[in-house]
Amino acid sequence: MERGCIPITKDFELEYRYYDRDPGYKYFNRKFEIIVLEKKTLKKQYVMHMDNANTRQMMPRVYKASSGNKKLDFGISTLNWNDIKTKFTDYIITELGEKKREHVKRAVSKLSSPKL
Repeated sequence: MERGCIPITKDFELEYRYYDRDPGYKYFNRKFEIIVLEKKTLKKQYVMHMDNANTRQMMPRVYKASSGNKKLDFGISTLNWNDIKTKFTDYIITELGEKKREHVKRAVSKLSSPKL
C-alpha cells in the first residue's frame, strides 16, 4: 500500500492511500482514497474524501463531512484521471474557499494516478 500526505496550506492537507492491486477493481486496478483533512491543535479533522470503494461502480465518489458523519454527496462522471483531479479540485475549493485555489491546485497536481 502506498500512502502519504501532501500539504495544501498550514491548516489543511491531502492524505492519500493507494492499496495493492485487486482484480475486483476493473478500471483503476486498485482501491484508492484521497482525504482532505483540517489540521487542528490536537488532532486532524475530516473535511471530505474521494474513493472508489464500490466495486460495482467504476467511477469514484466524493463524500463530505456533515455534522460529524460521512455523507454521500456526489459522483464524478468520468474515468479520465486528469478530469477526475480537476473535478475534485473544484469540490475542494467549494469547501475551503476560493482564496486557497492555487494551493489546492498545486497539492492535487502532485497526486499520481491509481491506475499505475
